[in-house]
Amino acid sequence: MYQTTYSEDHEETLFLRTLGIKSPVFRILDFLMDNKAYDYSKTDIAKGAGISRTTLFSAWENLEKNGLVSETREVGRAKMYKLNLKSPVVLKFIELDNAICELHRKRLEDQEDSKDLQDSKVDLRPILA
Repeated sequence: MYQTTYSEDHEETLFLRTLGIKSPVFRILDFLMDNKAYDYSKTDIAKGAGISRTTLFSAWENLEKNGLVSETREVGRAKMYKLNLKSPVVLKFIELDNAICELHRKRLEDQEDSKDLQDSKVDLRPILA
């Protein structure tokens, strides 16, 4: 079982909020999906995901074992990691993340269109002097 220590000032993303997921594994994947161009140390991943290092280390073996993350290089004594973009599972998570973003984009557009429509209905009654 994973310890669930989350940073209270860590903002929840659309991905996590939409799915209602509090799992450390999903928080790690979400951080790495949002930053897939870069590699990070485990400490930086924990910080970026808003979880403790202890929680990250509890979840990490499962991520590596399933090929969701991969080691990229070493910087001094620190190993650097990033999302494994060759994994079909990771690609599906990215596809889901993109679909969630698209859903929210459309909702915002619909809200804006509705607001614009309401704003355009000007009260045309004559002003009495």
